[in-house]
Amino acid sequence: MASMETRVSTWCRILAPSVAGAMAAATLAFGQTGTPKAPPSPQPAAAPVKLPSFDVVSVKQNMSGAATYKLAFTSDGLAIENVSLLHIIRAAYGMFNSLDDKFIGIPGWASTENFDIQAKVADADVAVFQKLNFDKRQLMVQALLADRFKLQAHHETRDLPIYELVTAKSGPTLQLSKSADPGGAVKRERGRITGQNAVMYQLATALTDTLGRTVVDKTGVQGKYDFALIWTPDEADTPPSQSPNAAAQPPDASGPSIFTAIQEQLGLKLVPAKGPVEVLVIDHVEHPSAN
Repeated sequence: MASMETRVSTWCRILAPSVAGAMAAATLAFGQTGTPKAPPSPQPAAAPVKLPSFDVVSVKQNMSGAATYKLAFTSDGLAIENVSLLHIIRAAYGMFNSLDDKFIGIPGWASTENFDIQAKVADADVAVFQKLNFDKRQLMVQALLADRFKLQAHHETRDLPIYELVTAKSGPTLQLSKSADPGGAVKRERGRITGQNAVMYQLATALTDTLGRTVVDKTGVQGKYDFALIWTPDEADTPPSQSPNAAAQPPDASGPSIFTAIQEQLGLKLVPAKGPVEVLVIDHVEHPSAN
């Protein structure tokens, strides 16, 4: 689909109250920094909040074959263009650092067929919708998928091979970002990952995509950084945005492997391990019902 930079920012948009605040919301959701605070004093349980539902929903298959796509909350609903059901589910359930194989039982068409979804809440619910937080908006999208795609799913945790991203013995050599921008981005290309004002979670997500195995951030490194990770890729290292025949500058055959580059260039290290990985089991899903 798109570059890693586009994918990170676009997937964040489904979680943000507005496109303008997308990257700020992503920073808060994915990599909060700062001094840990003491847990709050126990408070009386709040009464459950009844979420609004989308009052008008249009779901259509997108046959354009276009490379561009959109996934965003609007002021009164949701706008999705040219996105597969798998990626919509990924966003709705917040499973950004999960490879496709972490969605168990999902049919092939959910990855290959793209959809346009326009959804709006009733006028009386707009003010409530605009105040909803990250989790509640996700629940609304999950409810939409259950209604129109008959999606039934549940979470499981399975012990699977992972990589732990840790600090090397020499210590991290990351360059602290001087940007005042509250957001950040990571761009992934063949043989290269660059970050601007990025947190470690974003690097781990890019490495997950690149290596085909879940990467868990165990560095303990806080803050936002600018970095460039450059290595000699193997034949399998082709980002989803690039076909094998795509024009690209040939990598330096004498360059390091990604494992060596991470240690030499960032002062970090990838350690093979086994650990709990969240998967989403698809119990049932259908092609969308007619509008």
